[in-house]
Amino acid sequence: MREYSVKYVNLTNKIKKLYPENDKQAKNVTSFVRGNTIKVETYHDLIMEIAELSYKNPDVMLFFRGQNNHYIKKKHFTLYPSIYRSSSDKDINFDYEILERSSKQLVHELEKNNNVDGDEIKDIKKIKLLQYSILQHYEVCKTPLLDVSQSLKVACSFAILNNKNKVGYIFVLGLPYINGRISIDSEEYITNIRLLSISSSSSKRPFFQEGYLIQNEFTSEGDLEKGELDFNRRIVAVYEFENDGKFWGSEQPISVENLYPEVDIMKEICNKIKEQKYDLNVDGVDEKSIGKFLTLWNKLEEDVRDKTQYNNFMQGINHIIDVEEDNLYKDNLNNITSLRQFRNILVHDSNKIRSEKLNSEIINLKNLLNTLNISG
Repeated sequence: MREYSVKYVNLTNKIKKLYPENDKQAKNVTSFVRGNTIKVETYHDLIMEIAELSYKNPDVMLFFRGQNNHYIKKKHFTLYPSIYRSSSDKDINFDYEILERSSKQLVHELEKNNNVDGDEIKDIKKIKLLQYSILQHYEVCKTPLLDVSQSLKVACSFAILNNKNKVGYIFVLGLPYINGRISIDSEEYITNIRLLSISSSSSKRPFFQEGYLIQNEFTSEGDLEKGELDFNRRIVAVYEFENDGKFWGSEQPISVENLYPEVDIMKEICNKIKEQKYDLNVDGVDEKSIGKFLTLWNKLEEDVRDKTQYNNFMQGINHIIDVEEDNLYKDNLNNITSLRQFRNILVHDSNKIRSEKLNSEIINLKNLLNTLNISG
């Protein structure tokens, strides 16, 4: 995607006060907003900041993403879609295989479900990007899409959801103006999907979350640099707030029950796909066992990512051991490394795996998660 260059005139007065006085060139301003959080005291103040940002950035449409944490690559925040967070091309290819398998199963499950209106899912069956969008929005598997919202309250509510640190982060992205349910900007190389107007009414979640999904339009180009897939190229500002009564004032965050409606046919379908996504067909090996190991391994990866600011697994492990001085991880480093090597063989060269070894490593991984106090 093309970079949105933030100039000094695009900043709010609050951000200008925090910006270093020595240089006010466009390139340096862009670097500043990608590497610094702006603290706001109240939800009202945040709304006023967004209003000013919108006025001072008329060439783009503002979208929001709320996160419990911010992840840093070198000195800048990073906003990769989940499928590109790995540094391994083999892992990315494997995740695309899982995505394609899950997409086919989604169509199959929709076609046979009597509670889903057949006319409503015609577009989903025909358009691969919509299948990806649903799988992303229901957190089934990794995709080349990134969730955003036009609702600031939705973004703030996600930023504090299951947040142990009580600090939320709001990423403000400047994107091309949308011109339809699937909006493709061929000059900025960005696709924006308005999921709530193109998904089935069986999908309740997009309506409550006001969900949009964005991706780089040309992700299949062989010479595309990975940095061009990072949506930090569209950051206009990043805000930080404390989740307390002072911030919310008379407002209230959206409840978990409304963000994730319990009665949701699409959720039920996607949960079934999620449970089966790693059930790979390997000669002589129980496919359910493969799925069990990889699902447990994902719990370890998620824990490392939640504890650190790194998408790279081993960088995160090293940070936990060297910086946070976590003795549990330090004492189990050899076992983690061994399990990681087994995981890579399972994913990339599965024909070398035998059932006895796989079952043994499942037990080993379960014990490790228990030792590290990770729910398995």
